Amino acid sequence: MKDGDEMDPIRIEDDEIKKAIQSGHSYIQVGKRRFLLLEVEEVTNDDCYEVTDPEEEKQLMAALNKNNPILSEQEIKEILEN
Repeated sequence: MKDGDEMDPIRIEDDEIKKAIQSGHSYIQVGKRRFLLLEVEEVTNDDCYEVTDPEEEKQLMAALNKNNPILSEQEIKEILEN
């Protein structure tokens, strides 16, 4: 997405696709590409995600306060393939 572009939703009408998205899995695969699924309550165009759920905030803060080394592209691919 380029600066100034607005984030417009993609409306899903196909029941099979809806079922796949709502299955609880963390990503979907289309061909060889994988797309991370995140549920959001509100989307703004200011390029930031606002945490509104106290439990989610607790989990994010715990993760941020731990040692979180940057993974190489190969390590990420290996994790996604498993």
